[in-house]
Amino acid sequence: MSALAGIFKFDPRDRVNLKDLMELARGIDRTGPDGGTEFLAHNLGMAYRAFHTTPESHCEVQPLMRHGCIVTWDGRLDNRDEIRTRLNWTFDEVPSDLDLVLAAYKEWGRNCLAEFIGDWALALWDQTKQELILARDYIGVRRLFYRLDESSVAWCTTMEPLVLTSTKKLHVDLDYLAGCLYPRPPIEATPYQEIRSVIPASFLTFHHGGKYSTERYWALNPHSRIRYKTDSEYETHFLDIFRESVNRRLRADRTVVAELSGGVDSSSIVCMADDIRSRHQGVSFETLSYYDANEPSGDERPYFTLIERQRGRTGHHISVSAFTQRTEQETLEPLPSSCFSASPGQFAQSLQWASMISEIHASVGARVTLSGLGGDEVLGGVQYEAPELAEHLLAGRLHSFLFATFRWSLSRRKTVYRLLADTFELLRASYRPESMVAPNLPLYPWARLRPVKHHWALRSFARWRNLPPPLLFMESLRYNLAQQLNCIDPSSTGGTEKRYPYLDRSLFVYLASLPRTQILQAGHRRHLMRRALREIVPQEVLLRKTKWFGVRGPQALFCNQQRTLGALFEDAWLSNGDVIDASALQKHLDHVQHGAIGEGLALRAAIGIELWLRSQVREGAVYWPSSGIHDRCAASCQIPS
Repeated sequence: MSALAGIFKFDPRDRVNLKDLMELARGIDRTGPDGGTEFLAHNLGMAYRAFHTTPESHCEVQPLMRHGCIVTWDGRLDNRDEIRTRLNWTFDEVPSDLDLVLAAYKEWGRNCLAEFIGDWALALWDQTKQELILARDYIGVRRLFYRLDESSVAWCTTMEPLVLTSTKKLHVDLDYLAGCLYPRPPIEATPYQEIRSVIPASFLTFHHGGKYSTERYWALNPHSRIRYKTDSEYETHFLDIFRESVNRRLRADRTVVAELSGGVDSSSIVCMADDIRSRHQGVSFETLSYYDANEPSGDERPYFTLIERQRGRTGHHISVSAFTQRTEQETLEPLPSSCFSASPGQFAQSLQWASMISEIHASVGARVTLSGLGGDEVLGGVQYEAPELAEHLLAGRLHSFLFATFRWSLSRRKTVYRLLADTFELLRASYRPESMVAPNLPLYPWARLRPVKHHWALRSFARWRNLPPPLLFMESLRYNLAQQLNCIDPSSTGGTEKRYPYLDRSLFVYLASLPRTQILQAGHRRHLMRRALREIVPQEVLLRKTKWFGVRGPQALFCNQQRTLGALFEDAWLSNGDVIDASALQKHLDHVQHGAIGEGLALRAAIGIELWLRSQVREGAVYWPSSGIHDRCAASCQIPS
């Protein structure tokens, strides 16, 4: 994925310094290795660095200055043919995605943003209106951050340049850190109070004088509804739209790699991609599979080898247990001092993993990875009966409601009281959407922070009060998936663009518009998906019931890292008192040797936050209230070997 950066001074008389712009641009050189350039005029500076992944992207010259606009774009416009057909615009040659984006803006204004289907982020300066627009796609696959102060706004597709070019120390956002412990942070938050993330499906507008506003450009239509007479019609439509989603993400200028875990989601993507390529010649297609023989249900080889056998090609395999054993000494080690990370949770082992993946991509000449993220949620892999029950209740179908409640109670082994409570909780979510994205979580005795209850961006994220229960649930899924995407840091070694077929907007809208019983029924997960793909995906995979969850990994991690943990606690903890209770945490970690652990991911996150804080203080990036221990910790940010 390409990289954008820029600076806008609110006072037209206040010029952007070329040195400041170039310093910001240098921070995105690694993300965009294919070159780029800068634009600088008075109080506006914009920079772009290319990372080519589609044939059309090679024709783009950015920043693009045309028709009174200056625009930079990081994205893939999936409905480019439709956009071109609707435009009253003549192109001398085959337009790039950016050409179409700019033409659409000139013809439709800011309304064009709702028409762009794909993964994208943009920065656009309109000379006529004297306004700057920052926007990103409907779910936030592409990132865009901004740092706001009294005199200017700076933006970038990665956080690190915004942190390192700040002239002042930044303040830590405790709400974000709380989200690291109690997944996940609010979508607008970053680890720094002064740096925010552009909200998905929204755009920011900045004017001279510092006036700015945020406006939503897209949300589910409350009246979106698809009803067919037969199940086969739903299956045919799903097959068509899923094929379109995968095909959109196969638009590339070189080899594409797909993650193949052996699960239903990743296997369906690979099988559909092969089906597409059997009909239309395209780029070469490789698979990358992970397995862990030490985890219950973690040895995925029997499943992904079925897919490999069907496609007649063996993919690349990674043994997670072998990697973990090989890099055991780096599991909880901080990143090298030369690697600055703006997000907590990165360890030296993370760098090794990213390097290994990058080597595989380089060996086949790939820059694009397909991922199955979102399949579980949108296609009924995760059972949730409340949307169906609430819909029966609101429609006055009492008999259907009672019958469905009985079936779900037997299937889920949940009491009727629990089912009713979940149903009414969903109905109340129209007025209290926080209940859908910030559920009640068990509190950790060693944590000083508590789960974030106030998500200020959540209220404007969707038209909550107008949505029927199934659409209300789908919009809450979109928010939760946007949170997940915010927590997936770009590869520290660069060179990879992630694409998510299950997060395609057309597919999302289609699934939201269906009767809930088509997607999921009591005793029938992935009801529509399994029916529609039965001729494409092997039945042994499509109907599998087990799933790999890493349950032993955290236990083994802390058992094997007692020496490293002991060394870490030799220094006073920066996060003690504000984020965690270090003494309680140390005692809790001591109990791991006796098997008393239930929150492995949160414990790892707490350690990651501490190491991150130490590196931030060492770099002088953040202000952290001094209590007499911070100078000592800043001088000793590496764990003794």
